[in-house]
Amino acid sequence: MHENNGKPEALLWIDFETTGVDRRKSLPLEIGMECTDMLGEQKFGSLSRIIRPDRLDLLSMSPVAFSMHTDNGLLFELMGGSVRNDSMVVVANAVEEFLDSLSQRFSLVPAGTNVDFDLDFLRRLNLNPDAWLTYRKYDMATIRRLVTVLGAPDPYQGDSGPHRVKSRIARDIKDYKAMLETLAVKTGDHK
Repeated sequence: MHENNGKPEALLWIDFETTGVDRRKSLPLEIGMECTDMLGEQKFGSLSRIIRPDRLDLLSMSPVAFSMHTDNGLLFELMGGSVRNDSMVVVANAVEEFLDSLSQRFSLVPAGTNVDFDLDFLRRLNLNPDAWLTYRKYDMATIRRLVTVLGAPDPYQGDSGPHRVKSRIARDIKDYKAMLETLAVKTGDHK
């Protein structure tokens, strides 16, 4: 692990599911986070929560998001009851506690697919990601594109898992570890 401010760096994998791709108008529906070491091997904690908006107009959702979240069961969960309070304020408090705890031990590097999108949705929860996260980012969308440009197969081909935060984060970590292994083999630095 690399050191930063006297603390080892760790990757904070983050993903949001939303009502669309408009960062200002879309609503967050689910958040997932998982903290790993810089190789994506050791896990230090995770958080996954549904975010129940005060008001959800299904007709205002993007058709793609509506279809996706119907197929993956997220809308069903949102419409059904919950044993915990999943309001935006309560979820924001849970996220804040999770990040406070991790940032005491690690210098957190945000990671995931389209990281800036997810960081904007943290801000939509009235949180300041800069309070916990480094300015460095591991954006898997960019890394996947680079690998494809270099001649590797498109990693999005055949990705048929459910579009939920836990499965997206697991996919990102799996892809990241595979890319690290490929780089290690190419450079002769594998275990």
